[in-house]
Parts: sequence; C-alpha cells; structure tokens
Amino acid sequence: MIVKAKNQRTVKQRFFTVAASLSLLAISMQPALAAIEIDETDFGPSYETMVVDTVVGKPLQLVNAIAGTAAYIVSLPFSLIGGNADQAQQKLFVEPWNAMGRCLGCTVAEDNYYKSQAVSNDNVVRIVVDQPSEILINTNDYVVVTP
Repeated sequence: MIVKAKNQRTVKQRFFTVAASLSLLAISMQPALAAIEIDETDFGPSYETMVVDTVVGKPLQLVNAIAGTAAYIVSLPFSLIGGNADQAQQKLFVEPWNAMGRCLGCTVAEDNYYKSQAVSNDNVVRIVVDQPSEILINTNDYVVVTP
C-alpha cells in the first residue's frame, strides 16, 4: 500500500505540473494573439455574410425597428411622466432605425470604418499615418506643426 500511495502522489504532482504549465502558456499567448493586424485586402463583408444579412438580418432588423417604434409609442406617456422620454426615444426608436442603415453584411466596426472614409467636408485634410490609422485635420482650425 505504501508504494501505491507514493505512486498516486507523483501522478497528482505530474498532473498539477502539467496543468500549471498549460495555464502559464495560455496566459503568455494572450498578448501575442491580441496583436494580430487587420488584413486590408480581406477586410469587409464576405459573400456569405451579405447573403445571411439579406435573408435573415435585415428582415429581423425591420421587425425590431417596428416593434421598437410601437413600444416607444406605448411607453411615451410613462416616459414623459418619468422624465426620460429622450432616452426612450434613443433606445426604442432611433437606434433600431439607424441599424437599418448599416452596410449589408457589415459589422458595426466595419460600418464605422466605411463611414469614416467618406469625407463630406471640403475643409478636412486626411493624412494616412499607418493604415488604417489616420489623422483628420479641419483646415478651419489653427494648426501648428513643429518638427
């Protein structure tokens, strides 16, 4: 029996050593996995995400927007009494209808990126530092650049 107990202790020690090593390995890999860069050639929605968004996503967003509008109208007297009509309007009415304007198959981040690329103001100068990083300067402002 003494040999069996001694053998069990070494199995427990080995198991603990392997578990501790694997957990340290997993913890040390997290910063490396977080530093993955965006592949700009493959950035954006794919064919599959566009089809799924067309068939499933947009109809569900439409139903959500209509239900949110109905909930806003029903809750309006109560939110006026509570003093939070603006918050109810934003969450139940504005945000669902704004979601309908997202590009087809895009995530929120992709949609924000595409919308940020469209500069509608002629007084804005775009300087691309390291794609996708960039600096936008409004030329109506006083800008001083020192080397």
